[in-house]
Amino acid sequence: MGDEVEQRRLAAMRLEALAEGALPRAGAQDVALTAQWAVFICWVDDMIDRRGMGLVAGEVEEFTAPLREVLASGGGLMPAATAAPHAAVLRGLWERTTEGMSARWRERFTADYTDFLDATEEEVALRRNGVRLPLEPYVRLRRRTITLLPLLDVLERTGNAPLVECPQVSALLGELRQALADVAGWANDLASAADDAAAGQDNLVTVLARQDGCSLPAGRARAAGMVAGRRSDFHTAATALRMGHGVPPERQVDVCRYVDLTQTFMAATLRWLARTGRFTPEPGPPAPPQVSGPQL
Repeated sequence: MGDEVEQRRLAAMRLEALAEGALPRAGAQDVALTAQWAVFICWVDDMIDRRGMGLVAGEVEEFTAPLREVLASGGGLMPAATAAPHAAVLRGLWERTTEGMSARWRERFTADYTDFLDATEEEVALRRNGVRLPLEPYVRLRRRTITLLPLLDVLERTGNAPLVECPQVSALLGELRQALADVAGWANDLASAADDAAAGQDNLVTVLARQDGCSLPAGRARAAGMVAGRRSDFHTAATALRMGHGVPPERQVDVCRYVDLTQTFMAATLRWLARTGRFTPEPGPPAPPQVSGPQL
């Protein structure tokens, strides 16, 4: 996907390391499929965020429309007139991932990825109109734009740990998933702060600095504290599920398997964010030769 520069950028992201860390006991095919999903997810996100897409109304919607068609068709064939290369990639990934998965899983992935597209279009419209969100609306939108939940859905398949569809634990599992999305989104904001500033885009750090009237370093410290607090929320929910709070005895093993998956995924995500080249600027043209003279 993408031109040579984009391919170098994708390679520098080391998304295979993320997949390997998230699936330490999986086979090579499952790790490769997960990495390919991660590449696609990051590519779509960066095409919108880093290519200036959305300055013109309707531009992002035109880009996302073929993806919505794939989701609406359940991965089926689309009319040739509406096909697009990125839609073909999504369709291929969908076909390889849905084999053996339940109808409920298909509905959940479709809902989660559609919500990401909706949130991304909302975010771009806010930027285009110069709207700066306060903290709480920013946090709610960031939870939807991080694309964490669709990738977690994929891991249900590649990690052989389906989400337990059980009313007794749906609230705790929902909290677990939301906490994981917040940790990933906010940690991503910490890692991408310089990248976002260069693109003129808001970030949890700048939102906090603006709201509190503090410096960016102080905003960064507060953002790190928020990540730590949300990790604690995740741990509380995970512990309650492991201890069987509200879990039917016959579902305990499956619930623990899913909790294991989410914990391993969070650890892998945080390790990956610390070492990825995703936020390393592309080298610019060589600097002009320096002319000797007085130092100003």
